[in-house]
Amino acid sequence: MNAWTDSAEQLAILLNLTQVSGIGAARLRNLISRFQSPAGVASATIKDLVGVDGIDEARAVEIQKTAEQPFGRIQIEKLFENSYRLVTFWSQNYPTLLKHIDDPPILLFVWGDYLPVDAFSIAVVGTRGPTRYGRLVTEKLVSGLVAAGATIISGLARGVDTIAHAETVKRGGRTVAVLGSGLDMIYPAENRSLAQAIAENGAIVTELPFGTKPDAMNFPRRNRIISGLTLGTLVVEAGAKSGALITARLALDQNREVFAVPGSIFSPQSVGCHALIQEGAKLVNTVDDILEELPKQGELFAQQEFAANQPADLSETQRNILRAVGKDPVHIDQLTRQMNMDTGELLTYLLQLEFQGLIRQLPGKLFVRG
Repeated sequence: MNAWTDSAEQLAILLNLTQVSGIGAARLRNLISRFQSPAGVASATIKDLVGVDGIDEARAVEIQKTAEQPFGRIQIEKLFENSYRLVTFWSQNYPTLLKHIDDPPILLFVWGDYLPVDAFSIAVVGTRGPTRYGRLVTEKLVSGLVAAGATIISGLARGVDTIAHAETVKRGGRTVAVLGSGLDMIYPAENRSLAQAIAENGAIVTELPFGTKPDAMNFPRRNRIISGLTLGTLVVEAGAKSGALITARLALDQNREVFAVPGSIFSPQSVGCHALIQEGAKLVNTVDDILEELPKQGELFAQQEFAANQPADLSETQRNILRAVGKDPVHIDQLTRQMNMDTGELLTYLLQLEFQGLIRQLPGKLFVRG
């Protein structure tokens, strides 16, 4: 949970910071950890900013201008006008599963409601030109998943994505669509009414600001969010170069399950699925083939959370330090203030915790959980 409130002013500055050249998600998390809030980053001195790894003087000057830039304010006004929400990486309601990926988005623009129950979810993706077989399989498997209480997550694209969302809405289930554009640029245009239906019992989400067009370069990065929000990814039909294969391989990188539906050896739409099965994806005959794996994935992430919160036998001082060091990098100066210790004494304790594998040091005197 963030130590700063999600006020319009803070969110506007955060949005402006995302526009600074060379400031990616990881660097921005480091900056906010170091200076406590977006406003703290924008008001930091040049000297303090260049002390952060990867920030030179030119970039520091650009950062100092962010508090007065109009971009963030305009984006916030559009949020309010449409009753949309902005969920930041530090917000309590940021999707837990998404925090487990290597490159989680700093913020999500949300139309509708992403709920805790949506963590029990499966991504359903595939070709934009499914066969009749692919359509029938998508509808059958999605209806079974919805009956089991799973949230269906996809990308609102033509083909398998659209079928998966529409079938979920038809069955009264929850579904989340992840866009490769801004919320005001629903793509494809013929899915606008479907998007409205999704938002009424689920959510439309994107990390891209208002005005962002559905350019091809946005979709591979969009796919990491589709897989990252879920316990596993199901590929129904996919050609040899299908974007669905990108989502599946991202899921593997994120330690999630990958499922693939077999098809005819004569069908070009099944080439990608057969390749995934050869590489170790689970072959799906029935919805039970998927459902029996999801509790295992849920237990895996629950165990990871438990391990992170239940360290080894430590002294009270070590426990207090470990509580202050989380998943987000924290600077040594902040720790010394928070623990009311001098730097030398604190470094001794940090070294002890590092030897036990409980924390690790990053460049720039930053520390995170091990």
